[in-house]
Amino acid sequence: MATDYTPDDENLRLYARHKRHHEAAKADLAEVRERAAEDLKAGATPAELAKLTGLSDEFFRRIARNVGAERKREPTVGREVEAKRATKPDA
Repeated sequence: MATDYTPDDENLRLYARHKRHHEAAKADLAEVRERAAEDLKAGATPAELAKLTGLSDEFFRRIARNVGAERKREPTVGREVEAKRATKPDA
C-alpha cells in the first residue's frame, strides 16, 4: 500500500539523526557485552551495569548466566525456582 507521503526537510533530518544514533549504539553493543562479561565475573552486579548504561538489568543477567558469573543472591522466579519446587518433597 503506497502513499504519497513525503516528510519535510526538518523531519528528514530528525529521522536521519535518530537512525545514526541507533546504528552507533548497536555498534557499541558488542563491546559492551564483552566488557560487561569481564565486569560481572569480577563482581559487578547486573543492576550496577544497568544503571551505568541505561540498558536493562535482564540484559546483564543474561550475560552473567552465559559466562557463569557468580550469583549475588538466589533467583526468585524462573526455571530454576520451578525446578526446585518440583523436586522439593512435600512437608
